[in-house]
Amino acid sequence: MSNSPKIYFVAGATRGIGLALVAEIAAKDTAAIIYAGGRNPNAAPLLTSLASKHPGRIVPVIYVAGDEEGNKSVANEIFDKHGRVDTLIANAAIADLAGKIHEVPIKSFEDHFSVNVLGPIVLFQAFRDVLKASTQPRFIAVSSTGGSIDLISTVPFDVGPYGASKAALNWVVRKIHFENEWLIAYPQCPGTVDTNMARESIDPAVFQEMLEEHMRQPDVVAGMLFDIFSTSTREKDGGQFHSVEGGILPW
Repeated sequence: MSNSPKIYFVAGATRGIGLALVAEIAAKDTAAIIYAGGRNPNAAPLLTSLASKHPGRIVPVIYVAGDEEGNKSVANEIFDKHGRVDTLIANAAIADLAGKIHEVPIKSFEDHFSVNVLGPIVLFQAFRDVLKASTQPRFIAVSSTGGSIDLISTVPFDVGPYGASKAALNWVVRKIHFENEWLIAYPQCPGTVDTNMARESIDPAVFQEMLEEHMRQPDVVAGMLFDIFSTSTREKDGGQFHSVEGGILPW
């Protein structure tokens, strides 16, 4: 197995950070096989184009957050072909950052928890046995400082349901770390990133200020994230809330 290509699964890979991660993995781990999950990957031209440049190495697949049957089907398909997954990245998420807690409809909280918390849980449950077949399995969940209780006063916009869901995600992934002694698992903050989701959810004036001051592009962030998770160990990194700069964030 040591000479076999590494097998990756990236959820939420049709745009933004997920798409950039797929490209980064393909460039830096030149033998890797990357399964790129999205709701409708065949209608994602950037992913389709990237896959055509790496035939047989980037494999677009249907991934729907929280779909137990669909997630398990993909996990079984990958297991049948490769016998394992080495790195599982839970990146798919939604974000609605507008409004105070008393202003936000309860349905928004339900939607955010469904995708941002239950989605990664269903993904991990579906892939757990497939990950366990790897000699160095990793489960990385893309989180946010918006989910840090300690740092909540420093976030320059209303995080609402998004922040609450990311805080819950952090708890879940840390619990997964303690429950699975064979696994490298932790939540990873990518920092502020110029993505369509960010542009759609952050007030334009605030977004422009962040863009000018410290917002990074997805390809830059993907490189930083790859460098962190590709060298991560359970002893050094497991169960910690990682900053994209390489440090540890407060819960």
